[in-house]
Parts: sequence; structure tokens; C-alpha cells
Amino acid sequence: MSLPAAVPLPSHRRRAALAIASTTGLALFALSHHPVASKASSVQESLAQLVSLQLLDGLVHGVLIVMLAMLAGGFAVFSALLGRRRAPVIVAMAAYGIGCCVVVGAMLLDGFAVPQLARQFVAASQNEVDIIYIVLRVIGTIIQVLTKAGLLSMCAAFLAWSYALASAPGLPWSRWCAALGVAAGLFTGLFILIADVRLTPASLVAIFGVHSIWHLGVAAVLVRSSGNTQNMTVPS
Repeated sequence: MSLPAAVPLPSHRRRAALAIASTTGLALFALSHHPVASKASSVQESLAQLVSLQLLDGLVHGVLIVMLAMLAGGFAVFSALLGRRRAPVIVAMAAYGIGCCVVVGAMLLDGFAVPQLARQFVAASQNEVDIIYIVLRVIGTIIQVLTKAGLLSMCAAFLAWSYALASAPGLPWSRWCAALGVAAGLFTGLFILIADVRLTPASLVAIFGVHSIWHLGVAAVLVRSSGNTQNMTVPS
């Protein structure tokens, strides 16, 4: 029996699974190499450190932006497998897309705008340095808010996808993958909401590490379903 046009082809599912799994590993590697400035004795020294880390900062954040785009593509195939017209899938795709856009905004500020401002004012007068210090503090707060909001939106997407999975028992391993999604979405979401911590590269690695368990579960479902095409239809 031929598959309905709305169901991703097995080859597409395998490629999406590979993209999700490999991108997850690369993103974790990039996050673990996020540059961190050491404690400085003056604002000028802090600016100098930001300038010295500009190349690595831009490289890491550029890689992470590309990785997010690839993850979004993989999850688009996953959404097609679940049924793009289903309400929880629509909610999940919208929430994940918003989360990616918000996090990318934070990464553009952190990886490109902040180092560029530091380069422009590293040799400025003391009055200008005092002003740019305040500006950078404000930008830092904005980065924190955007990153947390984006991650929370992604957590909401995991929960919506998990609901769609749990109500699609015809897919292999759907129930346990849904359980992983609920755990990843709830645990990290509650941590961000309740802990009130300042996000650092270390905490981001921990959060994304939990998300990675869900990513790998989705990749496993995509691979497993690609070998079971008999009578497969998109859930309604």
C-alpha cells in the first residue's frame, strides 16, 4: 500500500532523525565551548576580554544558530508524521518556532552585538566606558529574559508534541517518547521558572542536556517508524 502524501517518506524520516541526533550532539559540544570571560578588576579589562573572545564568541553562537535551524527542520518532519493539522501539533510547531526565534535573538546580542560594542569602546574615555558599562548590563538582562522565554516556549512545545504522541499509539515507541517529552518539558520549565538563576554556559549545558534526551527519543521514533510503513496514516 502506498503512503498518503501527507506522511513523510521513510527516507525523509531517517534523514530528519539523523539531523536531530547529530545536531543535538554538535550543539552540546558548542555550548560546552561557550567562551567565558574571567573576573576583571576594571570595566576596561572586561571590555578587553570581550574583544579578545570576539572571534570564538561569534563562531560558537553562529554554530548554535545553524543547529537550531536544523533542529527545527527535523521537528517539522516529526510534526508531519504526527499530523500537521492536529491542534497539539500546531501548538507545538508554533511554540517551538517562537522559542527558536527568541533564543536566536538572544544569541545575536550575546555573540555579536556585545563583542562589537566592546570593540568600539575599549579605548574610549572613562565617561564613555561608564555609559557603555550600563548599556552592556541592560543588554545582559535582555539576553537573560529572551533566553529564558525562548527555552520556556520550547518546553511548552515538548509538552504539546508529547500529548500528540500519546494520542497516536500507532507509532512505535510513542508512549515512552511522550513520557520523555513530558519530563524534559516539565523539569526544565519548572527549573527556569522557580529556581530564578542567572543562566550561564554551565546551566545551559545542563538544560539542553535534558532536552537532548527528548531529541534522541524523537529521532528514535522517526527511525523506528521508517521501517513500519504498512497501513500508516497521519493521525487525525
